[in-house]
Amino acid sequence: MKNDMIRISIIILFLTLFTILSSGKSDKTIDSILTNEKSRKNINKNKEVLKVGTNAEYPPFEYKEDDKFVGIDMELAKILEEKLDMKLEILDMDFDALIPSLVANKIDVAMAAITITDKRKQRVDFSIPYYSCDLAIFATKDSEIEINEEKDLKKYSIGVQNRTTGQIYIYKKYIEKRDMKKAQLKKYVTNSEAVTDMINGNTDLVIIDSSAAKIYQKLKQIKIIYTIKIGESYGVAMPKDSPLKEDINTALKEILKSDWWIDILVKYIK
Repeated sequence: MKNDMIRISIIILFLTLFTILSSGKSDKTIDSILTNEKSRKNINKNKEVLKVGTNAEYPPFEYKEDDKFVGIDMELAKILEEKLDMKLEILDMDFDALIPSLVANKIDVAMAAITITDKRKQRVDFSIPYYSCDLAIFATKDSEIEINEEKDLKKYSIGVQNRTTGQIYIYKKYIEKRDMKKAQLKKYVTNSEAVTDMINGNTDLVIIDSSAAKIYQKLKQIKIIYTIKIGESYGVAMPKDSPLKEDINTALKEILKSDWWIDILVKYIK
């Protein structure tokens, strides 16, 4: 009797399994489970790429050490990568190519100590500001040039990275008003080139954001001799109506209140 009951149980189990496996609906359910499991395993491999354009010639915000991108903006980009759950790809390019690259949708965001200005906002969108600073004027370490007030700048030639706030400021305030000659403002692709040319005696001064000037002062035989108080603010630039804007702003609000941000600033600006 006991053996008969066991046989009956086995037959019932077999018939139940056969019915399930023969059902089209059940096949789909099994396939769905397998597909979902596969998706869960591959979820980290298929993250959307966040293409970040930068100009790695601007310590302490972006530069290279042994082919590795470092600096305040690059640290911030890594945190955004985590916050947005995306895969970071950094593209190094000339500073004046960043906004055109955004307009052409070749990159998702640009992070390169980019000052938020009304003119730039006509072409791209910006995040909330994440850093503010002024403009510094520096000369070679042994220079006897003294700038006691801003108008003294009109006497000298000034090197500047092309399309930066420093160039715009000097051009609009002095050259456009014909208080300086166009030849007095010498434009360079990078700040490093501007500094090197000044050290080589080909220009008198260089204008640069004050935070970066403090770092260059440690690296080169130069000194800050004057600061123009303009309180400019940096933002993450992105194409107009970028779907990332809201998420980036939300992430930045959290980051700027965190110990992460303080640690980054202390690490690069001393």
